[in-house]
Amino acid sequence: MHGTWRSEKQLILIDTERMLGNIDVTRPFQRDALRLRDISGRMVVFEIGGKRFIGFFDRNELRLTGDGIADSDVLQRR
Repeated sequence: MHGTWRSEKQLILIDTERMLGNIDVTRPFQRDALRLRDISGRMVVFEIGGKRFIGFFDRNELRLTGDGIADSDVLQRR
């Protein structure tokens, strides 16, 4: 889960060591609280800065849906 995840539409930074994250590409140094709400296998429900997401993690691929994301998006860890 830890890392920088990118697609053509999204950029999400997840820092599980410090429990911080960033979803705002216009503020690359901003860090908000990362809250894990539920973990079930590869599925993780989490919040960053008050926005809730559901992610399916598979090695270096993340299938993501949640607040501000139409349908779902596939991100790669970089």
